[in-house]
Amino acid sequence: MSRPVRLFAIAVAFALSAACQLKSTPVPPNFITADPSRFVLKSVDRFTDPNGGTTNSTIVVVKATYTNGEGAPETIAADKFILLDPTLQTYYVGLSGGDVRIPSMAQTTLLPGKSVDIAVGFRVPDAMSTARLAYHE
Repeated sequence: MSRPVRLFAIAVAFALSAACQLKSTPVPPNFITADPSRFVLKSVDRFTDPNGGTTNSTIVVVKATYTNGEGAPETIAADKFILLDPTLQTYYVGLSGGDVRIPSMAQTTLLPGKSVDIAVGFRVPDAMSTARLAYHE
């Protein structure tokens, strides 16, 4: 391979790797809230959904520590976590994988009083201005 072709190939590879970087957009204060006796929020990231098309959706990834406050074991999986949207009067179910921005989460059982770190993705409309993270059976 000639030197100019090699330099061009390196430049293209660099440009593609830069384009693939995931950049979250800033979230306003209290964008996601949660019951402090059950959740310790660690971070909230918001990404433009490349699959959004005409729906104008966003991917929100919430990282938190969840504590089982019930008297019985709970099943922990992405679809057991929801975002409650009081403004649009709806809810969004957690996703596991399916997009490079959405983390995968294996199903597990959490004993009473125990905690686990979670990272859950949600596909939500751009219009969502605030939501509350919750666990549901």
